[in-house]
Amino acid sequence: MNIYDVAKLSNVSIATVSRVINNKPGVSTAARDRVLKAIEETGFRPNQIAKSLTNNKTNILGIVMPGMNNYYSDRIDAINKVCKQRGYGLMITANYKDSNSTEEDIANFNLLHEKRVDGIIYFPTNVMQEHIDAIKRIRKKMPVVITDKEIRDLRLPCVIQDFVSPTQEIVDYFIQKKHKRIAFIKGSSYDRSNATRHEAYKTALTEAGLTYDEALVAEGAYSVDSGYAAMMEIILRCEVMPTAVFAANDHMAIGAMKALKEKGVRIPMEIEVIGYDDIEFAKYVTPSLSTVRVDQYVMGKLAATMLIDLIEGDLKDHHEMTMGYELIHRESTRKVTS
Repeated sequence: MNIYDVAKLSNVSIATVSRVINNKPGVSTAARDRVLKAIEETGFRPNQIAKSLTNNKTNILGIVMPGMNNYYSDRIDAINKVCKQRGYGLMITANYKDSNSTEEDIANFNLLHEKRVDGIIYFPTNVMQEHIDAIKRIRKKMPVVITDKEIRDLRLPCVIQDFVSPTQEIVDYFIQKKHKRIAFIKGSSYDRSNATRHEAYKTALTEAGLTYDEALVAEGAYSVDSGYAAMMEIILRCEVMPTAVFAANDHMAIGAMKALKEKGVRIPMEIEVIGYDDIEFAKYVTPSLSTVRVDQYVMGKLAATMLIDLIEGDLKDHHEMTMGYELIHRESTRKVTS
């Protein structure tokens, strides 16, 4: 069955059927009832592309993300669930693994724009002026919601993480445990959130009366191998070993623990280790990893709900939510709760 059959069966024009399908005015109650009855009897389903041309809406959301990895899986699962509940489809674009190419991000924004999605959720990492220019251009056509971190040069609706408070709490915890040499394995320099975390680390040390020591800081790339290399770098250049380590994500923390074990350093008796993200394997490594948990599923749910509310006119253009967090102690710190 097609639209012509529905029009013939209900004794109206094709234009009238189109107005009924798209809930437009200008159709009598009797004619609307006949069309709806014909649609029900024939099982006719309007072509979504044809509908989108009529009402300028595709009911599809887009995601621009830096790459496909497990870190984002819960967030995307939540976005997908909200989309299905609210009658939207989902189109995901991502860079190649371990790539943070600005050109790829811009190409992904342009692709979603060309596909006429109704709105975009962006997972930013290394935000350059080109990103800002592209988003300014695209947001004139559709809403854009940011997750993880705020982009200072844009007032965009966002669901962000607080990178400062968890860092300060971790350093304060180590200081309360009488640690004076606290190492920090930071993330890649391209990720501006790490500058925020690094400053929070330095501030917490200073406020506790401890001297910041560059030898205790090394940069990783969010992988287990890079965490291993960063920990080895710290061990080799320090005359006095650190007694505590905070890594900017769990993968690097697990790599750091491998390096420490190889050097015969006992965890947590001689050194305590805390990661960030609470990935699935954090509880299964030996010793199990203490870490910071930010609920990625909730973040995705909030972001998708926010974007759809913007599309449907139920929310103002600028709205900001900051995620909470939980410091979870396992066997890699001496304070074991579960």
